[in-house]
Amino acid sequence: MPSIAPNGKSQYGRGLVEGSWKGMKKYLEQEMLCPELKGRISYHYEVYPRFGGMSACFVLSLDGKTVKTFGELYAMARLEEQGKWLPGQSLYSVPMQDRDEYSDYEFSQALRAYRNQPIQTSLQSNDPIVRMFAILDRRVGRRTLERLKDSIDEQPEWLRCLYCVRIDASPMLSERND
Repeated sequence: MPSIAPNGKSQYGRGLVEGSWKGMKKYLEQEMLCPELKGRISYHYEVYPRFGGMSACFVLSLDGKTVKTFGELYAMARLEEQGKWLPGQSLYSVPMQDRDEYSDYEFSQALRAYRNQPIQTSLQSNDPIVRMFAILDRRVGRRTLERLKDSIDEQPEWLRCLYCVRIDASPMLSERND
């Protein structure tokens, strides 16, 4: 499993079991997830037999349904199906902005970036995975969500879903939309 965090503490002073999926899952689902989505959003780490048991993926689920899977071999297989990747080519030779499938390494790097920068920086990141972590973050308030409504259409399709769920889950915003 890839190394996830650079040190033994979060920027908020809570000790985490760095490199431990259990510790990072707790951090993402319990400590940083907005209260309205607790119990609805979950992260999993899975090994896929389709790839000979040699490929692991991070999986993001909403209400028990997979929203996004992050794994190198998984991403290459999906991109090959879409005609965006050729066997023998490195996944990383296709720029992130030109694809909507990402590796477990990119997930880990995005998580590291998200954890080590201000939430506003994460919300404006060029990396859609960093934006994914940020939009689900408890520190994103009503006014920020109101501003982000205008940028939903600019997001990749898979991320658009999370923006909509997050905005709809905010009690103040959903009352205004009625």
